Amino acid sequence: MFNELMQKLSALLAENPLTDLLNLSYYSFPVVEVIHVVTYGTFFGGMMMLDFRLLGIGRFISSQQTIRHILNIAWFAFALAVLSGIVFFFVTPWEYPVNPIFQYKMLLIVLAGLNALWMHKYLLADIDQWDMGVLPPIKVRISAFVSICLWVGVVACGRLIAYSSSYGLNYPGLGF
Repeated sequence: MFNELMQKLSALLAENPLTDLLNLSYYSFPVVEVIHVVTYGTFFGGMMMLDFRLLGIGRFISSQQTIRHILNIAWFAFALAVLSGIVFFFVTPWEYPVNPIFQYKMLLIVLAGLNALWMHKYLLADIDQWDMGVLPPIKVRISAFVSICLWVGVVACGRLIAYSSSYGLNYPGLGF
């Protein structure tokens, strides 16, 4: 049922005027890919710095200042990464929705978002007590470690999409 839904989404996106417009340009995919890589790289780097701080590395730096500084940049980079990721759907709509590695990537992004929500809503409530000079609470360190693992998984899945066994086989000319 899920695969059928993803195939219908692919077909719907394939018949979109934006798909036609983007596929008229030889450079649309590489340009979107560069934007996506730069923006997710910026986001990923920010998350790694933040998570390493929350693991207890660099205790001489304020956790609160680190969070404020990095999250402003990270949210902007994440928004651009999401927008460029959405454009990928229109460049190759027959690929992404039906690719299992892409589906894992989306699942990991959702889990990372839920972990971040949990962290910011509950675990950072008493940050004033451990902001500098002491090791963050174990729950914060566990959440930071989980965040690192999830975001590394997102990046790995993103890279592995092109190497999956189904990549390139769903092109409409091949009988999708």
